Amino acid sequence: MTAIATMRSLIIAQIPAANDLLIDRTLIEVAREFCDYTRAWRTTVSETVTADTLEVALTPPTDGELVDIVKATLDGNPLTKKTMEQLDEAAPKWRTDPKSGNYITLSDTQDEVLVAPISSTTYTSGLSVRAAWRPVLGATTLDTMLISRYSDALVHGTLGRLLSIPSTDWMDGPLASHYLAMYQNDMITARQKSADGNMKGIVRKVRYGGL
Repeated sequence: MTAIATMRSLIIAQIPAANDLLIDRTLIEVAREFCDYTRAWRTTVSETVTADTLEVALTPPTDGELVDIVKATLDGNPLTKKTMEQLDEAAPKWRTDPKSGNYITLSDTQDEVLVAPISSTTYTSGLSVRAAWRPVLGATTLDTMLISRYSDALVHGTLGRLLSIPSTDWMDGPLASHYLAMYQNDMITARQKSADGNMKGIVRKVRYGGL
C-alpha cells in the first residue's frame, strides 16, 4: 500500500492553493468511483467455509472494502456468481438444496459472501475468491499496483473535480472539463482491460501543468 500523501504533489503542481485535506478527500472519492466502475483493484483471498454456515467473511486488503466477486471456487470446484434476487427467482431452495447448484453471492453485510448450498463439511481455506475492492472512505493509503497502473486516471479525476468547485480561487471550468473528459476515457479503458483480463496498465504520457 502507498500513502495517499505521495500523490498530493501531482495535484498541488496544478492547484497550489488547495489544502491537503481537500485533496486527499477528493482523491479518495475519485478512487472509489474508479474502482466501482472498473473493478481494477483485485486480489485473490482464501477463506474457510464452516459447516452448516452460509456466511463467509472475506479478509479485505488494508483500507479496502468489497465491491464485487470476479470468480470463485470451493475445494477447486467453480461457483456460479448470482445476486440473491436472481437466486430467489431461479432456485428458491438455493440456500439448502444441493440440486439447486453451487453458488456464491454478495451478502448484505460488508465484506461478506454467501456460499450455497450450506455445506455439511468444513473446508479450511477451501474457498478461493478473486475479489474486486475499493478504498474505504477513511483510507489513508491506496493499493500500490493501482497507483502504478492508474495514477494518471486518478489525478485527472481529482483535478477535474477540484477545478469544478465553485467560489474557489482556482475554479476553471474549461480546464475542469478537459481533465474530466480524460478521466472518463481512462475509466472506459481501464474497465475494458479488466474485462479482458489484460491488466498491463496505462503508460504515463501526460505532463501535468496545463494544456
